[in-house]
Amino acid sequence: MTVVAPFAWAGAESVLYAFNDGTDGAYPVDSARLVRTKSGALYGTAAAGGACQKGNVFRVQPNGTESVLYSFCGSDGANPNGSLIVDASGTFYGTTYFGGDNDCGTVFKLSGSRLTRLHSFTCGSDGSRPTAGVIRDARGNLYGTTFYGGNLSCNQIGCGVVYEISASRKFFVIHTFCSISSCTDGSEPLCDLAFDPSGNILGTTAVGGSSGQGTVFKLSKPKRGKVWNETVLHNFNGSDGEVPHAGLTVVTTHVHGKNRTVIFGVAAYGGTSGYEGNVFQLTPSKSGYSFEVLYNFTGSNGDGAQPLGPLTWMKGRLFGTTSAGGDPHCGPFGCGTVFELSEKNNLWSETILHAFAGTDGNSPDGGLVGDPSGHLYGTTYLGGVVSCEAGGCGVVFKVTP
Repeated sequence: MTVVAPFAWAGAESVLYAFNDGTDGAYPVDSARLVRTKSGALYGTAAAGGACQKGNVFRVQPNGTESVLYSFCGSDGANPNGSLIVDASGTFYGTTYFGGDNDCGTVFKLSGSRLTRLHSFTCGSDGSRPTAGVIRDARGNLYGTTFYGGNLSCNQIGCGVVYEISASRKFFVIHTFCSISSCTDGSEPLCDLAFDPSGNILGTTAVGGSSGQGTVFKLSKPKRGKVWNETVLHNFNGSDGEVPHAGLTVVTTHVHGKNRTVIFGVAAYGGTSGYEGNVFQLTPSKSGYSFEVLYNFTGSNGDGAQPLGPLTWMKGRLFGTTSAGGDPHCGPFGCGTVFELSEKNNLWSETILHAFAGTDGNSPDGGLVGDPSGHLYGTTYLGGVVSCEAGGCGVVFKVTP
């Protein structure tokens, strides 16, 4: 495993747009990835700013021009933390962390400038505080997670749920976390979900599991009823990672005439260095799934630390971000990195493509989206050339490996 020489970054970064905490938005979280359309336009959410200072949905054109598609004002939702998805008709779907009828968060769809609220959480058994966006199946059903709500006896505010909103707009809870003693089924999911090739739902929980340090789980659709069957695929124990903050990346390749599915993910903390996190993979085996750590971040010598966004598979390589580490001159913990992992002879090597310096961005919390030419696009929660309490309001960036 190789880290490039200190402060010698292998890629070129440019800021496409820097937020200014006005009506344009501020603090783009986009816990998964930006949406990129064929025209090259990028779509995402800002957690603050906008016309009512409660966040918005924005678009950034390839030339860096930003426009606001929708500003949240409270009853329609507030402070979106999750990413967007888009369907074939150009309709966007997402969530807000606050707002709605009970200020417990919402699920919405946005067609043009018209927003429809699909669900308003109650902070009860239906969940509350969705930090992640939603995924959509071929039938138009949406699936997502909430960080709190559900089983209110587990910690008085709940340990989160997985929910479904059918194409006909019916809402169902398909799994309530901490429904098993000591939360061995997981607790407090932060991330977007993913489908495997069989239609099962995959995800992570930030805590819970047999060691209390998070899980990777699978939900299988039942033959009858609405409650799906949950299986814990991996329990984190600290040395192999803890607090998996991001969603999973499912990759199916064709090897020796057979399809091979690999699940990639990141843990925000833990690993051999104790606090910097790692990259891992899960592969199907006869006994279930085999877990392997591919890379442990060190946070030193220019390396990153604490990955919060999901990985992106592109041209046989993995790309991602770390929220800290990188350039030690950028604050006490660094401002984060964009990295690449490549495999040769079953060994994975890391290359730092870019380390943020503050004015070009700080603290990337989400993942990356690529274009056909191999360029990568993402957001940082902080940084930029404008003040926003002197820490910057975040940027949309482009990295060329």
